[in-house]
Amino acid sequence: MSSSMLLKGDLLLPTDASELRLVQVTDTHLTGTPDGELLGMNTARSARAVIDAAKSSGNIDGFLVTGDIAADEQPTAYVQLEEMLGQDTPSLWLPGNHDDIRSHLEPLELHLRRRLRTPNWDVVMLETQVQGEVGGALKASELAALAAAIDQAVAENKYLLVATHHPLRTMGSAWLDEQSVRNADEALNMLAPHADRVMTISGHVHQESDEVISGIRMLTTPSTCVQFAPGSEDFALDDLSPGYRSLRLYADGSVQTEVVRISDENNRPLIGSSGYH
Repeated sequence: MSSSMLLKGDLLLPTDASELRLVQVTDTHLTGTPDGELLGMNTARSARAVIDAAKSSGNIDGFLVTGDIAADEQPTAYVQLEEMLGQDTPSLWLPGNHDDIRSHLEPLELHLRRRLRTPNWDVVMLETQVQGEVGGALKASELAALAAAIDQAVAENKYLLVATHHPLRTMGSAWLDEQSVRNADEALNMLAPHADRVMTISGHVHQESDEVISGIRMLTTPSTCVQFAPGSEDFALDDLSPGYRSLRLYADGSVQTEVVRISDENNRPLIGSSGYH
């Protein structure tokens, strides 16, 4: 499998609006079939409900899909997600540790852009996937892309949203923190001097968080399927509903964000589950 750079090119949104409206969708764990499950939960049903709710919330400029699209590398999962998202709104995707996007690269290239660029905000997508591992790391190419994105944002007096699958921070949950980005400090050292103009969003941890670390606002977002219990020593599920994160990014650098959860009492996970692969 090729180790060449996955994310390439920019998507330009020449919007003159005073706000950029994005939706983050993460950790769909799709099987490519309508009845596939993760820990007793139908992941296609839950993902469709979440995405449909996001679409009905109002105008969206773009979707950010932050990894673990497939439950276990199934190529049909990516087709399934494309159908759910539709063609009316652009979407940028990242691979997670459960994905094998490189084997299905050609039909997905439209979504595998390095940056989303607008007059006031840029979004840079960074790959943290390490083949064969659950945890993450930033290759030299990703750190170089981050440095370039920071430099350009500073030069153009813009703000920068950094999107990853694995968060660039620990979560205070022992089993998840073992899967963190092992060289996250290299990225944080680049970001910290520009904390007034940068923010990060991530998936992987299947839970909502909003913390300021080293002056940098860092967000994580619930999965569209099962949720992990915050602060747990070992694997544990939470009984919260799946959801998405809405982001409104304003020209003055201010951000309005919320997590919207979608309840379906007939599609719930097996809370006592002890893990999955």
